[in-house]
Amino acid sequence: MINTEWYTIRALTLPATAVALLYTFLIVWLILRLQFSKKYAEIYADAVFTFMIVWKFSLFFTDFKAVIAQPISLLYFNGGTIGVFLGVLAALWQVWRKKAVVVDLKAYCWAMVLTQSIYQWFAVLLNNNSVIGEVMTLVVLSLLTIFILWKLTALKQSLLLYTVGFILVAFFQPLGIWQTAVGVSLLLLCMGIVIHHNENNAGGKA
Repeated sequence: MINTEWYTIRALTLPATAVALLYTFLIVWLILRLQFSKKYAEIYADAVFTFMIVWKFSLFFTDFKAVIAQPISLLYFNGGTIGVFLGVLAALWQVWRKKAVVVDLKAYCWAMVLTQSIYQWFAVLLNNNSVIGEVMTLVVLSLLTIFILWKLTALKQSLLLYTVGFILVAFFQPLGIWQTAVGVSLLLLCMGIVIHHNENNAGGKA
């Protein structure tokens, strides 16, 4: 979704996409805390913190001269698309380092699906984009989320189904399939496959 609105939180003015991201992280953390053990909520919180720090300070890599000239720019800008991918990769690397703890693909599946769906829902509600793109996003991702989390038990297939559905939805959104969110979705899918592989290996050794 294209950011069309800005919101003021106290003295800070944020784009709607950033507000959507903050709300999403808080809600998903709470759901994981209630649905699973505290362990998974903490892992999610650590990954989110890593993402936000790397995303914010990646401005050093994308516009080093501007940061040196005006350090305060770190408060108002971030690394953009490159920063998002660096942040996601850093967060996934952190999860990978804790692979001895993260053995529950179901918890990862819930985190992956809910983070993407809730963010997209907020992006629709807080912005003003094409009606067909907004309707497709709300309807398709809602149906996928409900079906995958409460009906489908094959977790690897769930991750694949969600990613394919997400890409199909992207066709109807203003930025199309080349938007950052699609790339992030593919990275999250890859990590899910890795976790699934680790679970199978652990099960085989057991």
